[in-house]
Amino acid sequence: MKIYNKNNFFLGLFFCLLGIAMLIASIWKGFDIKGSLIMVLCLFFGIGILIRSLSAGLSREDKINELDERNLLVKIKSRSTAFLWSEGICFLCLLACMLGHSVIGEVLSVPMTLAFGIMLAAMMLLELITVIYYNRKI
Repeated sequence: MKIYNKNNFFLGLFFCLLGIAMLIASIWKGFDIKGSLIMVLCLFFGIGILIRSLSAGLSREDKINELDERNLLVKIKSRSTAFLWSEGICFLCLLACMLGHSVIGEVLSVPMTLAFGIMLAAMMLLELITVIYYNRKI
């Protein structure tokens, strides 16, 4: 049996092993609805990806879809929009924590303010680095 798409093969193998590990843990500790549902989804998803990675036609179709310009543009736009939304939500959480400490005097909001501030600073720094990188590359 030949592996035509190694990335998908290892991803499918990972999900299959995760599903098997969850099955063993469920047998050991007992089954619950949420764990059983996640286990079944991991197994089906993993087996499906393994089958696609071992089939020449399906692997070729996956590679063509990965390299399609429209799919790449949609992927870039969606990641950009998700990053902008994450940055905005992080900023709003930072403001809420700052107001929580200054108006209410909540002590717990100080470490949360620091955490959101560090995350927002890291996001802005990464955005600046990527802008500089791509401006030099183009």
